[in-house]
Amino acid sequence: MTYNPFEFIPQSDAAKAVPKAETLQDVLNWLDSDSCDLARSVRRTYTQAVKKLVRLLNGSADRIPACSMYFHREFPNRNYESSWGKTFSAAKRWKRNVSAAINGATGLIAEHRARRSRQDSWSSLQHALEEIYTSGLKPTLISNQKQLISVQSCADTARKQNLETSEIDPELALHLYNSAPTAGAKESVAKAFELLDKVRSSKDPRVQGLLPVQPICFEKPARANAVEIPERLLHELNTWVELASRGRWSITDNRYTNGISTQPFMSAVKKVLTTAELAGAVSLPELDTIAAVFDRNVLVSVVRKLRDLDRGREDGAITPRTARGYIENLVPFLERNGEDASTVKSILDTDTWLKAGARCKGEMVPHVRSFCESVVRDMNARLRFLSLHIQFREKANFHLRAAQKATGRETEHHLQKARRYGTCAAFAALETDAVPARVSNILALTYRGKSPWLFLGTGKSDNGRMSIPGAFVKNRKGIHAAIQAASPFRGLETMRWFETKIRPLFRNHKDNDHFFPAVTEATKPLSYATFKSWWSDCAANCGFPGMNPHMFRHGQASILVAQNPGNWSLVSARLGDSEAVCRTAYAWIDHDKLVLAGQQELSKELPRVA
Repeated sequence: MTYNPFEFIPQSDAAKAVPKAETLQDVLNWLDSDSCDLARSVRRTYTQAVKKLVRLLNGSADRIPACSMYFHREFPNRNYESSWGKTFSAAKRWKRNVSAAINGATGLIAEHRARRSRQDSWSSLQHALEEIYTSGLKPTLISNQKQLISVQSCADTARKQNLETSEIDPELALHLYNSAPTAGAKESVAKAFELLDKVRSSKDPRVQGLLPVQPICFEKPARANAVEIPERLLHELNTWVELASRGRWSITDNRYTNGISTQPFMSAVKKVLTTAELAGAVSLPELDTIAAVFDRNVLVSVVRKLRDLDRGREDGAITPRTARGYIENLVPFLERNGEDASTVKSILDTDTWLKAGARCKGEMVPHVRSFCESVVRDMNARLRFLSLHIQFREKANFHLRAAQKATGRETEHHLQKARRYGTCAAFAALETDAVPARVSNILALTYRGKSPWLFLGTGKSDNGRMSIPGAFVKNRKGIHAAIQAASPFRGLETMRWFETKIRPLFRNHKDNDHFFPAVTEATKPLSYATFKSWWSDCAANCGFPGMNPHMFRHGQASILVAQNPGNWSLVSARLGDSEAVCRTAYAWIDHDKLVLAGQQELSKELPRVA
């Protein structure tokens, strides 16, 4: 995502040196003063937004800091509530108004405008790059407007340091990257340097005199806690993981059967290896074998380091729930490789931090539970959730129509948007009208070739079906579901629409048998990382910020439990999980209903309020 300097402006040292608004009361005073040059209607809008913030924080305006960082930290998009705005779009408008009011009152917008208005080497470079882009003669050089915005953001960061373009060298480039205020701003600086080197290689005379003296060749610095595992240890780890996950030898089949996924073991041991290095318990480059990491003293250091990182909320920290999962995976991993796992078992039995992880294992994390509560208790949210594929489809159709009217890059932009929304629509339709399967299973669906997993029917009234072999499912139980053509959700209709209208927008759609083809690779399915980034944006724009694809399972299960209390076999069949697993995850819904029933039972003899 490209950094927008108007969306979030942290305070600079220059801003702090001048008396400016320090509290929200100062912001309100500024909006009401003659020194504010905003239109009266804008002042009124900003004043209402700031007063609403004071109410939501349940505090006094003269005690709440006028700080954008504080405001965005208290109201992250993923925690959206209807009290911020009736819709997510309304909440985003409110947040923009509050940010603009704070940044205006503290003088940060004025400072930013002053920097942007400078006539210097950065302004000349931006003008030249804009000419190259608008001419359209070199589309491979500057392909979209976001690249120019990245240079604009980089220029703002450089101007704060009073640096001209000619002064930028690899050392100063790293300094600028580190001084960028947010992760988005850092990403923009890195992209800007990449573009400048790319433009240099084109030898365009319009920019040659404006570029840094030498190529920047910028590489992002590694994270402070990043640890690299030597190749030889990774090779040994692969062998250990293969032994632990391959299953048992079948004398009749003449092969190993009932194997399990390698990923849990691989992730757990990698985390132990890197944490042991961070804790100073071992030096991975000097290690002869990974067996040394499972020594009692090393494991104790690993758990203590994980605990300290969590309590200090440092980079690389994981929750006690996640940590316990990793440590628990070490037991079968070591035992199946003929190693002693007694130390690991002792740590699991006695460490209080890991025991806290055991208590919340199987429970929902707070933001997921909040989402489930909203779709259970709010009928409007529930209906929007269950019809999400229709909302995605309507937005995709909007962009398809816009693409027909547009030209050039604008057409490409709308088609990319249509592909994103259309893909999310088809996924949501499958989750709603077939079964809420795991994302990896849905993305791997084939609908052509040998033994396809998805069949959409041939006629309008024909039903479809989805069949995923058990070997590809997490719990080894096959997934088989009919997709009803007459379903009120109209999911099959959306899937067929995706096949005819959206799927052809993928480059290799003719040669790829997957229902969701990869963007570039000819035979592979759409990657989870790509799909998740598309989903996050599309879901947020349809009123579900912070909702990840997996939450479809949680949302549907929560609705079923609320509407069918005690019928765990129904939920189990829908999710493909055991009844015990379903109870652990969703029992809170039944409990809430019982608490409410108890309240009603106690008050049944009291007179009702008219």
